[in-house]
Amino acid sequence: MIRRLFIVVSIILIFGLFGCVKNNNNEENVSGEPKITNDSKQVDDFKVTINVEKDLNVYATITYIGEAAEKDIYHGGSIFFFNVYQQDGDFEYFGAMTQPLITTTLIQNEPHIVKFEGIEKLKLKTGTYEFEAIANFSLDSDDVLETKFEIPVSKITEVK
Repeated sequence: MIRRLFIVVSIILIFGLFGCVKNNNNEENVSGEPKITNDSKQVDDFKVTINVEKDLNVYATITYIGEAAEKDIYHGGSIFFFNVYQQDGDFEYFGAMTQPLITTTLIQNEPHIVKFEGIEKLKLKTGTYEFEAIANFSLDSDDVLETKFEIPVSKITEVK
């Protein structure tokens, strides 16, 4: 039992570390065209979306669209990592998770909503921001790494 708990906690910490990795790719958008973002993406039996409302109410949804009536998924403290990147400045925020493995049951065709808690604490200044939500979950609690899904979605919005 202790060994299994140690393995689960280790896997969750690994998920957390991957969620905090910074991409140091120095490529710039020299074409002048806006960066392409996907605020909705479907991978296998899962559809993920991100929503950014004018009052900075940011939330992501995951919807199971498979054939079964419901589907269990396994994840850290939240299904989503939330990240924020300022497009016209140098602000970056990377979400992290440290809680143990949690099970969430998704009901077929019912969006499961996860709110970006604490966004007001970031005190975002006027500018253009990319809000990113990365669904990070597994389909098997005994084989988390081999059944892992990572589905990123993002949306660029002006903050006033």
